[in-house]
Amino acid sequence: MEIIELGMGISYIPEAQQIIAMQPSNSIFEDRDLQPAIIGKYKVAKWGEDNDLPQQIRAKAEASEVVSSNLLFNTQVAYGLGPKPMRRIIENNKVVGYEELLDGEEAEFFEDNDIGLFMLEQLTDMNYFFNAFPEIILSLDRRKIVSLRSKEAMFSRWSVMNSKAMIEYHLYSAKWDNSPTEQDIEVTDTLDDYNPLLDLQTKLNSSKYKQLRFMLSVFMPTPGRQYYPLPNWYSIFQSGWYDHAVAIPLLKNTILKNNLGVKYIIYISQDYWDRMYQLYGISETDKKAVQEFRNEQIQKLSNFASGKENAGKAIAVEKRIRQVATGTAEEKLIEIIPIKNDLSGGELLQDSEEASNIISYSMGVHTALIGATPGKNKGSLGGTDKRELFMIKQALTKPLLHRVLRTFSLIKRFNGWDKNFVIQVPEYTFTALDQSKTGKVETVDNNSVKTE
Repeated sequence: MEIIELGMGISYIPEAQQIIAMQPSNSIFEDRDLQPAIIGKYKVAKWGEDNDLPQQIRAKAEASEVVSSNLLFNTQVAYGLGPKPMRRIIENNKVVGYEELLDGEEAEFFEDNDIGLFMLEQLTDMNYFFNAFPEIILSLDRRKIVSLRSKEAMFSRWSVMNSKAMIEYHLYSAKWDNSPTEQDIEVTDTLDDYNPLLDLQTKLNSSKYKQLRFMLSVFMPTPGRQYYPLPNWYSIFQSGWYDHAVAIPLLKNTILKNNLGVKYIIYISQDYWDRMYQLYGISETDKKAVQEFRNEQIQKLSNFASGKENAGKAIAVEKRIRQVATGTAEEKLIEIIPIKNDLSGGELLQDSEEASNIISYSMGVHTALIGATPGKNKGSLGGTDKRELFMIKQALTKPLLHRVLRTFSLIKRFNGWDKNFVIQVPEYTFTALDQSKTGKVETVDNNSVKTE
């Protein structure tokens, strides 16, 4: 019995006309009672059963247009108009606004380290994994933080906690899913989650620490996860909705291949071959040359009949009239007859819509905000509804954004910058045209609004 493997755990048995879908294991999300990976002198806290959960999540996201689009949308909303170095304007002990810093040490640090790229990398990892890994780099005299880097979450792991329940090391390698050796791992000391400034100062005053690089931990907390948070939207994998969504295109392809795959029957008269052999000087006794020629011509006809680029085009063929017992009959050298399509092409569309909506719900994305809503009710929201939904979405990204911006509080205090220096992320708030000619205003916070 032939079994056709379609991928994503889906198999098709043509003889029985059955689809078999294997439910994947959810053990990849378990991190309790996992034995650490021992690599040289380091005990690595595994991220997933096989220590490759980030790699698996990336592969799953890339296989779904809904998941990948939602992740990009969430990152773009949190990024807003991009980070800017700002100074708070204080009047009567109250913040009344902000002004952008165009020069000075803070502005130079911002430009030297491409903070825009840093923010995008951090927000991308936070949306994918609820975990981001910013690394600070000190000057040679260790008096200033001069550089900031985002270490990719996919290649980051923590060391197992010590006896004081502290994570001492960040371990970085591109080979976690391919049995890395100790030489493949870059090791960086970590700073305390709650008071990184005090921890950094303590380490610099100790003769034990000579390095110039230190790693911070940025994460969104989830219950019961000691090392790696589990984003709430991973529920789509555990519930099976993700597998349902990605299986639908495979199932539809199977339907097309096995029910609609034969769209035409091409009849070729023997007289056609006789004439073609004569025209091209092919001897019928040369079996190899005959077979190659026939295969070549059949392929050309098949491509012509099935190619989308040939839709609406015509093919010229010869025919002749021959005598039969009842009179005369037409004999065509080539005849292409289409096969009737009894399927409407709308199979599984409602299932696809339901799965897409549930995935988007889990990821906190209203489908109307990313340009299209599948199903019969698409386009049912008005501009006001969409504007309010977008403003709600912007507000809900603030916890994620604040976690990423926390790194700059450490840098500001350690470097002794102006206490009123802040990194702000302005964003557009869309409004009615009678309030703004362009229908949007740029906001920094509630005290600073710029109309455009």
